Amino acid sequence: MLMRQFLTFSAVVAGGVLIGAGLGLLYAPQSGRVTRGQLQVYAHRAQDEMTHMGGRVSQTMNGLVDKGRMVFSK
Repeated sequence: MLMRQFLTFSAVVAGGVLIGAGLGLLYAPQSGRVTRGQLQVYAHRAQDEMTHMGGRVSQTMNGLVDKGRMVFSK
């Protein structure tokens, strides 16, 4: 349950960051080409961050499963 809340919170924060960055870039006084390039950079960063976060969650879950196995094997 706690992991699901963490994942939900993380997804909401990441979505908010992306939306805020996107709106900030759309209202910035620069050319469309520059804005699209910046949006691509932010999208790749967000993707990398979510991939990294997914790896950490996976490691945490594997650790919890191993601990559970140890408890039930005694």
